[in-house]
Amino acid sequence: MANHPEGIVEAVGVSVASKGMLAGAGTGLVGFLSQANWIGIIGVLLAALGFLVNTWFQIRKDRREARESEARIQALKDQCQR
Repeated sequence: MANHPEGIVEAVGVSVASKGMLAGAGTGLVGFLSQANWIGIIGVLLAALGFLVNTWFQIRKDRREARESEARIQALKDQCQR
C-alpha cells in the first residue's frame, strides 16, 4: 500500500494535518498563557483545521481500504469456485 502513489499522498496528508493540529494547539496554549486573545483564536482555528483535514484523509483511507478488502474477498471467492 505504501508504494502506491495514493498511499503516499495519504501518508503525507495525514502527517501534515497532524503537525498542523499540534501547531494550532501549541499556538492556542501560547495565546492563552500570554493573554493575547487573537493568538488563542488563531491557535484554535489551526487546530480545528488540522483536525478536519486529518479526519478527511482518514475517511478516504478507510474507503480505499474497504474497496481493497472487497476486491481481495471477491478474488478469494473466485478462487474457491474454480
